[in-house]
Amino acid sequence: MARSVALRAALVAIGANLFLLALKASATGLSDSLTILSETLNSLADVISAVVILLCVRWAWMQPDENHPFGHRRAEPVAGLVVAILTGILGFEVCKTAVSDLWHGELPERIGPFPIGALCITAGLKAWLTMFFRRRGQELDSPALRATAIDCRNDVLVATQALIAVVLAELRLPMLDIISAVLVGGYILYTAHRIGMENLDYLMGKSPDAELLGRIRSAAQSVDGVHEVGDVTGHYVGTFVHVELTARVDGALSTAESHDVCEATREAVESIGAVDRAFVHISPVREALGANR
Repeated sequence: MARSVALRAALVAIGANLFLLALKASATGLSDSLTILSETLNSLADVISAVVILLCVRWAWMQPDENHPFGHRRAEPVAGLVVAILTGILGFEVCKTAVSDLWHGELPERIGPFPIGALCITAGLKAWLTMFFRRRGQELDSPALRATAIDCRNDVLVATQALIAVVLAELRLPMLDIISAVLVGGYILYTAHRIGMENLDYLMGKSPDAELLGRIRSAAQSVDGVHEVGDVTGHYVGTFVHVELTARVDGALSTAESHDVCEATREAVESIGAVDRAFVHISPVREALGANR
């Protein structure tokens, strides 16, 4: 079910960005504005990014195989990194264009009604896509879809900045347009860095936060037969967590009884949504427990 939801979300991204690419390409043909041309190139990058996300989401939900015994969940952070790189390129281009215009003293171009309408449609559609992908990203705990939501939000800012450029072209106040572009470009570069670091953490096996480790410990301690829980460690494998912990049990238990406690502990920990695999080590709590029975 989650896989189909993720795939549908990726297809929505491809369809929406193809529509905007066609719209902006038409607007570019009706105008000599570099603003509209840059928006067209931005939509082309969004289409490429959406295709990469679709492929990576498909790979991420594939079943484990002989070469990938722990699954393919690292594919999603790879897609998130691709989005971060493209976002960073966009932010750099916005800043570079603004500084170049400032250096050469160039005024924003007059664009015309159709390109202005295209920018308005872009801002509105990207605002809806931001909310759509944010919900899907939270629902599926998907870094790729969360990154897409941030990228869409950045596109809203860029489209709005382009509209500002159009108004300022009429008012002949280019300096305000340049200041706006630098601020937007800087913010986009910051979000690219944030997206990239989040997905690098997933790929590098970052430890889950203390709150999740506490939930894991509590789940293990709630199992009948577990007297103590020793060290609890975990790391991300893609977007899911693999956990290792020590469950201390009565040393007088038989091998079969210890095995049953181990399996019950594993199932309790793996019932937590973020946990994909739990590796439970059984250890006797102390010799006296069995002797005092």
